[in-house]
Amino acid sequence: MHTNMIAEIEHKGGRIDKVYFCPDLEDESPNRKPNPGMGLQALKDFPEIDPARSIMVGNTLSDMQFGRNLGMHTIFLPTTRPDVDLNDERIDAVYASLFAFAADLKNHT
Repeated sequence: MHTNMIAEIEHKGGRIDKVYFCPDLEDESPNRKPNPGMGLQALKDFPEIDPARSIMVGNTLSDMQFGRNLGMHTIFLPTTRPDVDLNDERIDAVYASLFAFAADLKNHT
């Protein structure tokens, strides 16, 4: 799945430097969201990343907590979770879709 995703993104002119995933099922795993293990590993692998200037985009409150745990700005996409309270303190901004967020981001760069 990751190989196909990376190939398609590269075919369209994009780039993914590395994919992180957690195969662990235990909530106590440091790599299982919202625990910051995968993010900490990314910071180790790419020390030029500044979490305070980074964005976590996700569709669960666990994603938002993960971003908070690393000091990131959070973007919530209610695409599969329309029942989430959009006023939750872990959410910095809400976009209807990833496309809407990307379009807005493009307009601000």
